[in-house]
Amino acid sequence: MERLLLGSRVILCTLSMLSNNKISTITQIVPVQTIIFDEASQIEIGDYLPAIHLFGSSLRKMVFIGDDKQLAPYGHSDIPQLESVFEKQHLRPKIHFLDTQYRMPKPIGDFISEHVYNKKLKTNHSILLKTCCRFVNVLGGQEEQRCKSWINEKEIQAVVKIAKILQARRKSFRMITPYDAQRSAIEKALKDAKLPWEDKCFNVDSFQGTSCTVITLKRSSHMAGNEDDYIIVSIVRSKKLGFLVNERRVNVMLTRCRKGMIICSSRAFLDGIASESLIGGLAARMGRRSWVEYEQVLNGNFPMI
Repeated sequence: MERLLLGSRVILCTLSMLSNNKISTITQIVPVQTIIFDEASQIEIGDYLPAIHLFGSSLRKMVFIGDDKQLAPYGHSDIPQLESVFEKQHLRPKIHFLDTQYRMPKPIGDFISEHVYNKKLKTNHSILLKTCCRFVNVLGGQEEQRCKSWINEKEIQAVVKIAKILQARRKSFRMITPYDAQRSAIEKALKDAKLPWEDKCFNVDSFQGTSCTVITLKRSSHMAGNEDDYIIVSIVRSKKLGFLVNERRVNVMLTRCRKGMIICSSRAFLDGIASESLIGGLAARMGRRSWVEYEQVLNGNFPMI
């Protein structure tokens, strides 16, 4: 094992792998002194205990990198009491907040800062126009339950047409939707349209990437997780808020684009039932000029961002 390590002092692995017996031959040669946990806001506190127990004699520092305004620990929707390390009040004074993001265009970044980060998140980006965010008014799009998930057939058509337009213009893009049934349906529609479909469409949870100073970093400067130049979003729901009540997940969905975002929903839904949601607020901020009619998209008349 020492020959295989070639003098390396850094181990990259999952948190669960640290508790696996197979790694013990490595940790005997490289004592664990510092552990850096990425996406720490998604880890329930009890999940750290095995690592602390196993390496307590050599461990000197634990660093937690994450964003408590994005995805919560797995199971939080069923057990709201589940906490990440960021929710512990006695540790919060030790947080270092990285206050500048470079990913999102300024109109989107400023909105997210105001409504999610208490106006503390600054934006450094060259795109300043509100046209970086477009909303497609999918009239007649209806939510339909599919097993325990949801789909919206008209939004699938709109998303695929937008993908075709962006592909023709040689733009780099990906798609996000809150519901796995919609994700699967979009993938199939992309295949049928002979468009790139692998590594293109994701649900929100899969798209967010992955002496002792207890917390040394709270990530916001580069915004954690996956991204692309253009992000196409399919909201799916048309009658009830559903996923949109979870502001942390919606925050993930709205913070993935580097150049532009296209959101498929209906104006009636975002101006009505969803008007108080984070995404409804974004639609209001971007204004009427950000809306594009469904028929324009079908005709290929989609304004450039």
